[in-house]
Amino acid sequence: MRRTSSIAVFLLLLASLHVIALGKSTVERKLLPRGEGSAIVLPSPFLKITALEFKGLVSDILFLDSIAFYGGTLNRAERPRLKEWEWQWLDKTLSASADLDPYFLDPYMFGNATFTWEAGMIREANDLLSKGIKHRTWDWMLPFFAGFNHFYFLQENEKAAEFLMEASRRPSADPMLASIASKLAFQERRTETSIQFLEEMLQKTDDELTKQRFRKRIEALRGILLLEQAVEQYQRRYHDKPHSVELLVAKGMIQNVPQDPYGGKFYLDPSGSVRSTTERELMPHRKK
Repeated sequence: MRRTSSIAVFLLLLASLHVIALGKSTVERKLLPRGEGSAIVLPSPFLKITALEFKGLVSDILFLDSIAFYGGTLNRAERPRLKEWEWQWLDKTLSASADLDPYFLDPYMFGNATFTWEAGMIREANDLLSKGIKHRTWDWMLPFFAGFNHFYFLQENEKAAEFLMEASRRPSADPMLASIASKLAFQERRTETSIQFLEEMLQKTDDELTKQRFRKRIEALRGILLLEQAVEQYQRRYHDKPHSVELLVAKGMIQNVPQDPYGGKFYLDPSGSVRSTTERELMPHRKK
């Protein structure tokens, strides 16, 4: 009799916690972040217990909270648009959503797209992707994105090659992934490989705004690649480093200096490397 009573009390406690958790999720959806510390994300282990058989539902609610808040910031005039603590809230919320339903694709895609290009939260994006990579074993896109992040943002070619090889082994993966991974392993030209990466990502995304960003970066990188090849040609011919992009035109290495699609100008630094006055736009800031 005593055991039956204990079980009943335990079940009653779980039911109460379950109602509190669902109520908290509803409140968070209505009271999205308005001030630092105003929206607390419950720890994933607690949510897993209290959500009971509704883990998928709570995961959906948390994800909807994330995109609703992010969408509500698009009209903000201040820059940066989101504060540091707001990015951290998004990270915790998307991570909790993925923990509750690790097979749910949307949190990984949304988090990766926003954390990398906008927030410079590359490590956080990869941590989120790692959850999906572990559980969505048929999905080649997630290890591909992780590989791209290691290569493009973190300049970690060895880790990039590792993730790309994993992506290439998964069903329906593009055979090109293995080729790119092998190139990275041998430390081949970064600019050319960057273009290949971005062109691959351009084909795989459906978001038009993201496509526009990719096209713009590809155009800029192609201009840089043209200048890099001209610098190499100049060095082979004259056994010296050119001091300006205008000299490359004067010596017939290129017909004209390519336009920077970001509105800046390409130039050569003292080491002879191709740079741009809008380099921050071309290569988003990295946060390690």
